[in-house]
Amino acid sequence: MGMSRCYSLMKCLLIIFNIIFLCVGSGVCGFAAWALWDGRGSESAAGRAGLCALAAWGGALALGALAALCGSMRDSAAMLAAAFALLALTGVAEAAAVWWGAAHRPQLERALRDSLEHTVRREYGLVNSRTQLLDVIQQGLECCGAEGPRDWQHSAWARAQRGEAEEPAAAARAAAALDLSVGAPAAYYHVPASCCARPGAACEEARRVVLGSGGGGRGLHGAACGPRVLAALGRLARAPLALGAALLVAHALALPLALALWLRAHPHPSYKA
Repeated sequence: MGMSRCYSLMKCLLIIFNIIFLCVGSGVCGFAAWALWDGRGSESAAGRAGLCALAAWGGALALGALAALCGSMRDSAAMLAAAFALLALTGVAEAAAVWWGAAHRPQLERALRDSLEHTVRREYGLVNSRTQLLDVIQQGLECCGAEGPRDWQHSAWARAQRGEAEEPAAAARAAAALDLSVGAPAAYYHVPASCCARPGAACEEARRVVLGSGGGGRGLHGAACGPRVLAALGRLARAPLALGAALLVAHALALPLALALWLRAHPHPSYKA
């Protein structure tokens, strides 16, 4: 009687754990499929590879959960064995991802800052999704440029703005010689409107930055976006990291239950009429 009650309790716990795994795996698969279809998160080969790996992990987790649920209800040794293998595989993948992320955190932070700088210098104004994202970052975090406003001085977008703002004759004279006299007009470059502290006419004046001024100015956000993005991501990552830790704990509890039920599973007796 006691063994039967213990067996039923283990089965109930395994079902509860795998309902959670099924929801998580299905949700991750759906998110990865949407991101790949939408295209915003898969513009680079690394982004597509990451989303495909996430979809594969979510699919394996959902399949393992389905196998565990069916195997628990039918006492199927084969399905419980498949469930144990898939849950073990996804659990190892989670632990490996956590270890790799912790070991390579400085490199990941540096890669993020390099990507932000590349967006400022090469992609802003050319790639619509990156332009919108950078504007949201600069407005929301009250910053300008990856390492400061001077990043915009050599950006492709700022060069295009100078070409539109200057008359051809003036641009040719500026290219031919640099006038350092007192009466020479000051050279300048533009920063996006999202760098302005306040919108309006004052913003239009402030975003025209004099060359050699240090990049800062009244009416502009002077902070660099790189450190602020990392700090914001650190705050936002607390909840996902806590959920990931809870998922690892659930894996650690579900695997012995799946193994125990697999070893005890036996086919239902068949009766002939």
